[in-house]
Amino acid sequence: MAEELRIFLGIGSNISDRYQNLKKGIYLLNEHPHIWVINQSHVYKSPAMYNIAQKDFFNMVIEIETNLNPLQLLNEVKKIEKISGRNSNNKKNMPRALDVDILAMGHLLIRSKLLEIPHTKIAERKFVLKPWNDIAPDFLVPMIEKSISELLNVTPDKSSTHRMLILNKEGTI
Repeated sequence: MAEELRIFLGIGSNISDRYQNLKKGIYLLNEHPHIWVINQSHVYKSPAMYNIAQKDFFNMVIEIETNLNPLQLLNEVKKIEKISGRNSNNKKNMPRALDVDILAMGHLLIRSKLLEIPHTKIAERKFVLKPWNDIAPDFLVPMIEKSISELLNVTPDKSSTHRMLILNKEGTI
């Protein structure tokens, strides 16, 4: 797919069954009539940033296709977060069942009160870069003009971010 059309979302959870929350989020995104999940990273576990007195997060990056405009997509992911148990009254950086961030929409640049694309904190978040590197290491982040793999190699974030081995009920992957 052409770089200018690739859309990436970061998803995370640190409440309850974090893995099931991610699965539910992906399911709800894919069930939306205008959003199609086309690729997904492995699951990574990492400590919370900013407000560190909370449970570790499980994080992923997914690639989607959509015919929604950026504000419509933002509204839809907010609805999915709420359906998944996110309390919209919580203060910033508090524990959450599902967090969905629009990371990039091709080469699109948006800076508004409602939405910033590409996400402004990509370069400082290993928990985003590591899973994103699974599915699009060569994607060039607009404005930064570095690939995901380059950003991963130079990120100032030195937190422990580890790929999770998720087993099903039968004990297999």
